[in-house]
Amino acid sequence: MTLRIAVTAEPIPSHVSALDYVISPALEQGHEVVLHAPTMFRHEAGRRGMGFRPAGTDWTCDPAVQRVASDIWREAGNGPFNRYVFGRLWPERAEAKARHLVAAWTRTRPDLVIAECSDPGAHLAARVMRLPLLAADNGLAPVLLDLWDTDVVPGLAALYKRHGQDVPALPPLLTPTPIPWFYGTQPPAIRGVQRTVAEHRRALPGNPARYPSSRPLVYVSLGTVTTALPGLRTIVESAYREITAALRGIDCDAIVSAGRLAHHLRDAGGPRIKIVEHVPQPALLRHADLFVTHGGRASLLDAVQASTPVLGMGVLADQPANVAAFTRRGLGRALELRTTRAEIADAVTAVLDTPRYTDAVRAAGSELSRLPPLDLNRALHEVNGAGAAR
Repeated sequence: MTLRIAVTAEPIPSHVSALDYVISPALEQGHEVVLHAPTMFRHEAGRRGMGFRPAGTDWTCDPAVQRVASDIWREAGNGPFNRYVFGRLWPERAEAKARHLVAAWTRTRPDLVIAECSDPGAHLAARVMRLPLLAADNGLAPVLLDLWDTDVVPGLAALYKRHGQDVPALPPLLTPTPIPWFYGTQPPAIRGVQRTVAEHRRALPGNPARYPSSRPLVYVSLGTVTTALPGLRTIVESAYREITAALRGIDCDAIVSAGRLAHHLRDAGGPRIKIVEHVPQPALLRHADLFVTHGGRASLLDAVQASTPVLGMGVLADQPANVAAFTRRGLGRALELRTTRAEIADAVTAVLDTPRYTDAVRAAGSELSRLPPLDLNRALHEVNGAGAAR
């Protein structure tokens, strides 16, 4: 049966890519898929071949929001940053998103809503409209679960009350990863499903033959959010400079994807170090021998699917915990963001020279590939059955 599926995303640059594991199978199974998201994602919807309806605002692009959030991270650390973001910022923006979605879904009622786990406006709108709802884990679900009772529910309580709804509850979760990888205790109503990547992210531009050489290839990316927050930008730029300085002293080639910082780092490159704004990461990682990463969940899964070990330098939100989880599984090593070029060089050399890291990542890739494919008709049936049981 063909379904009308509404997918929602919040205004974080990489978040539509993080949802490809639900978008791609929905399109491949012939369903009608519409992305309801801020306008920054209109192009992302088009290149994936799905419909688009504006919903919510590009509030993460507000300089005042960026400044306050990054100041909290810099002055108080990641824990207070997470509590501020998920206990205050997200709830404050949820009502506008919910209002837009209720209006859209009143005109064209979807059969199923798949909302980012960190999209409380979509969760509320689906509840108000009595629509079947699944939450798509974008990597933030473990953080949300940790903060749910202490910060998230209190932050949303007044909004839910205004809409005549009971206490917020996280919907059933889909996650594109074996659950023990990122969850210490398995939450109720969570299901691991096969991870897919959009087609345009699986191909390298130009001739891929130029990447292999006699030297190992190190790929470096510290993510998109880290370069967008002004309070983080100088710290992250310094980290990129320490990384490139370390790589210049190692017999390797390197590609450094630095987003909006790329033009500031041109002087840090060289004959063996290429500085770029962006590359199709999943495709490039298939040619890389090491991935120096901020530890976003999608980036780590890209590395596993490419059999590329990681050197993680977690920055904010879920990233430090993600890097720690991968380190415990022997999939790479971890360093602090503010570390020296000598320490980075030692860690890079250690990972490149130790085959057990690559072996561990290959084994993890086999485990990841055994997750079941996502069947959207079955998922709808399960959600409806769970609702009837309640």
